[in-house]
Amino acid sequence: MRDLILRMAAENRAWGYTRIQGALQNLGHEIGRGTIARVLKEAGMDPAPDRQKRTTWKEFLRTHWDVLAAADFFNVEV
Repeated sequence: MRDLILRMAAENRAWGYTRIQGALQNLGHEIGRGTIARVLKEAGMDPAPDRQKRTTWKEFLRTHWDVLAAADFFNVEV
C-alpha cells in the first residue's frame, strides 16, 4: 500500500491527501487521510502545494529537449 501511495503522489503532484484517499477508495482500499499524510512525510515528500512547485528531471528534460538535443551537435574546435 505504501508504494501505491508514493507512486500516486509522485505521478500526480497536484493531488492532496484527500484526493489520494479518494483514488484509493475507488480501487477498493480503505485508508485514512492521516495515514496517507504520515506515509508521505516518512518518505520525505512534501504536501501537494509544495510538491507541485518543484520540477522533476523528467519534466525538465522533456521541456528543454529541443535545446539540449540541438546543443549536442554543435562542436567548435578552438
